[in-house]
Amino acid sequence: MLPKTVTCILLLVVLLVPARGTAQFESGIGASLTGASPAAYYFISKTGEITMPINLWGYVKNPGRYEVPISTDLVQLLSFAGGPLADADIADVKITRVMRGGSMQMKKVEYTVDLNHLDRIDDMALNLQAGDTIFIDNIPFQWRDFFSILTTSAIVITAVSNLILVSTR
Repeated sequence: MLPKTVTCILLLVVLLVPARGTAQFESGIGASLTGASPAAYYFISKTGEITMPINLWGYVKNPGRYEVPISTDLVQLLSFAGGPLADADIADVKITRVMRGGSMQMKKVEYTVDLNHLDRIDDMALNLQAGDTIFIDNIPFQWRDFFSILTTSAIVITAVSNLILVSTR
């Protein structure tokens, strides 16, 4: 009887402990991303080429600060970063740009780009400028997420009920 109880407890622990590499929200700022490497500094240019710094955050394979040629556009930058992750929302890519005017005035401008429809985007919207910050969020809640949660809950309930059943015998 004891080995069955221990087996049920071990099964329950395996089911309740999150698998390594799953997305877990650690703060209100962002998420720990599946398969994403820690943010880093990437220098991508040929010798003597004029470059600009760009920040790339969110659901991309390699987020971080990129030093890229001034001719780099948004699609090329995402390619340098290894592309968006599977659950990245490329229909709502945010580009934040700080515009500096005379007498040290700064103005923050935010653009939203839908990369699902590249044929409908003006080429100027894809151009990047030094200091731009690009953020790619995850896809909002979908029904497949609901069914995944429902399935996991059913498995946990079944394991608990089996544990109770085995311990009462």
